[in-house]
Amino acid sequence: MELHSVTIPVARTVHNDPVLLMPVGDIQYAGKDSSTAVTMLTKHIAWGVAHNAYFLGMGDYVDFASPSNRLRLAQAALYDTATKTIGDAARALTLDLYKTALQGSEGRWLGLLEGHHYYPFADGTTTDQLLCQRLKTRFLGTSAYVRLMFQRGTRWGSVLIWCHHGTGYGARASAPLNKLDQLLSNWEADIYLMGHQSKKVSAPIDRIEPVWRGRGEPRLIHRTKILACTGSFSRAYMVGNRQGSVPRGDYVEQKMLPPTALGGVVIRITPRWIRQNGSRNPLWLPDLSVEV
Repeated sequence: MELHSVTIPVARTVHNDPVLLMPVGDIQYAGKDSSTAVTMLTKHIAWGVAHNAYFLGMGDYVDFASPSNRLRLAQAALYDTATKTIGDAARALTLDLYKTALQGSEGRWLGLLEGHHYYPFADGTTTDQLLCQRLKTRFLGTSAYVRLMFQRGTRWGSVLIWCHHGTGYGARASAPLNKLDQLLSNWEADIYLMGHQSKKVSAPIDRIEPVWRGRGEPRLIHRTKILACTGSFSRAYMVGNRQGSVPRGDYVEQKMLPPTALGGVVIRITPRWIRQNGSRNPLWLPDLSVEV
């Protein structure tokens, strides 16, 4: 697990503007003519850049190669030239994704998680790490805690994100939320994120806690936690889909799986400090909300 912290300055205004967090994953890019919703992804990234959003990579950026693909390639004992040719193709596919949809968002990424689909190069690095280099961000590996530190003058407040590419499958929309809900008893965070299941669902959960500050009376406060499965940009069903010259659907259609939920979620974090009972030290109590 990786631990990563990012400082976000907050301007001195009466009402703080929300900071946007946009998790992006399950792109599964296989070229401009593939099942990837390239136009939607490009517009999604452009909108985020225009609104000064922070992105978080949730894994599965290119559609090569799956865990079973990597195992079979390793067992094939290919010549070095064949391995290099495959590596060059994986590199070209990754750079094509960057140039087609992600270029211009450099410096806005909190990091990229590793998914199930990636290709390892001869030096041990992967297509995910190559994409990190282009986006000027950090590779977060399998799972991570990402701490957002909001600073306004001498005041500080943090929002903690627990994130993982995800695992498992469920036909119902509640499936990823059930999985995330189980984490609350073991992992402390304000926002819990996972991808993989290609669903775009979320649930805000309020926790109540008592607060004693200064000499005044105690009060109850509500702290909101966000659970979210972060969507997908890989279309599952396409009219006239072909494999070569044969009318044939892809894996999702062949297995009669549910359609994927295209697009991503947008989380709004509004920095907020409140004074309580005359205390000199304001209480950090940010507003968290999510749009799907």
